Amino acid sequence: MKKNFLAILLLGTGFTINAQINTSTGGSASVLPNSPTTNTNVGIGTNAPSEKLEVNGRAKVSSLFVDGTPDGQTFSSTDERNEKSIVLNAGRLLNGNPKWRSLKFFDFPQSNYNPQSQVYFAIEDRNDFGRFRFVANTGGTTDMMIMNKSQEDLVRIFEDGNNKVTFTMPKTDSYLGIGTTSFVDGSDVYRLAVNGAVRAHRVKVYTTWADFVFEDNYKLPTLQEVEKHIKEKGHLKDIPSASEVEKNGIELGEMNKLLLQKVEELTLYIIELNKKIETLQGK
Repeated sequence: MKKNFLAILLLGTGFTINAQINTSTGGSASVLPNSPTTNTNVGIGTNAPSEKLEVNGRAKVSSLFVDGTPDGQTFSSTDERNEKSIVLNAGRLLNGNPKWRSLKFFDFPQSNYNPQSQVYFAIEDRNDFGRFRFVANTGGTTDMMIMNKSQEDLVRIFEDGNNKVTFTMPKTDSYLGIGTTSFVDGSDVYRLAVNGAVRAHRVKVYTTWADFVFEDNYKLPTLQEVEKHIKEKGHLKDIPSASEVEKNGIELGEMNKLLLQKVEELTLYIIELNKKIETLQGK
């Protein structure tokens, strides 16, 4: 026989409880005790509800209103704080955990454990490992974290309460793609790949430098050798050709080193030419 259930609940210490379950076929009604002091728990699909309303199975709710605990609380432990601040505790029970489920939302009041009131949203996997956190302090910081199976940060966005935002991917094998999912170019693998233009006020590149040109054992090409290479290759020695750059691009650090190498070579040529000019002037 098909049954339709109607439950009207007003639960909480100090409030009158009026809960009634009827059937559509004229079955008897079950009315919970009507008392302003009764602390009644209601269970659907369970005979031993541990909360004001516990549903063992799926529930469809058009709206849900839960009042948070007022600020200025003093809790005896974090367990008591959590128990009194839980707003949503949904999903399967976690592995080895008799109470907490995979999706939780707490509305913590200002208390001896929280200097500022705080909203705290968490998702765990079934092994009771944290995989997502969102924490916001009233008038303060905002923190969002995505974690791996070992509860290590994969992605974290933190705002310090004064609009200073940091975005971090601390794992050494992290990759960030903007407009692309490809991080490989030939034999090179890049941590950051951008399909489009990049604009910045400053770019700092760590690389080796070209001061070896000034060492005593450096073989400076003669100007005749430089001229010959230009005629044969169409570009300076050690500098990539236009076709190579169009095909492979350039490494900023390496290209700056090569350009400095040519500037230092030019400086040596100028010094040598100046010595010859001074000798000619003396004669």
